[in-house]
Amino acid sequence: MLGYSQAAENNKTPIADTLRKHLKPGTRVLEIGSGSGQHAIHMAGEFPLIEWWASEREEMLPILRANLEQHGSDNIRSPRSLDLTDFNWAEDDENAVDVVYAANIIHIVSQDLGTRLIHLAADALLPGGLLVLYGPYKYNGKFTTESNASFDQWLKDRDPASGIRDYEAVSKTAQGAGLIPVVDYSMPANNQMLLFERSNL
Repeated sequence: MLGYSQAAENNKTPIADTLRKHLKPGTRVLEIGSGSGQHAIHMAGEFPLIEWWASEREEMLPILRANLEQHGSDNIRSPRSLDLTDFNWAEDDENAVDVVYAANIIHIVSQDLGTRLIHLAADALLPGGLLVLYGPYKYNGKFTTESNASFDQWLKDRDPASGIRDYEAVSKTAQGAGLIPVVDYSMPANNQMLLFERSNL
């Protein structure tokens, strides 16, 4: 598989096991930042009655398309170009989704782009829909483990605008966009899965 990620391979099964509690037949899932498509391929196989919408930045699409063509299934839509720096979601029923899913994105992008992701999700979701954010977080300004603190430093050495975000700040941004905190799952390898529900108002 082109662009293979060992981390994506390691976490795909526990993520699927947790998503199983929330994905109903007919659910439309938009994945922001599909990367190589490993999660799209796995989730679509695990949940054949859902529709998975993969997306990536334009320069990453050839790898994603190639992997989906070789390993994907019929319930994965043709991947679309989505760049958080310049993208707006058309708010209509045809394009609305039930779930927006982003794994290991919030800590990779800048804080401003993380905010853009959350607001984009609010625009894309149907009322009652879920935003799912997977990755490491700080709580009350503190890392949950020393390894996460080291990972945060590695991220900042690579890109000073990146870094593990505070749960409280992410939650505040989500609530400002009309997304209500639902559940915070503890996941393997010192990660969390945060779920926010779009209000019906």
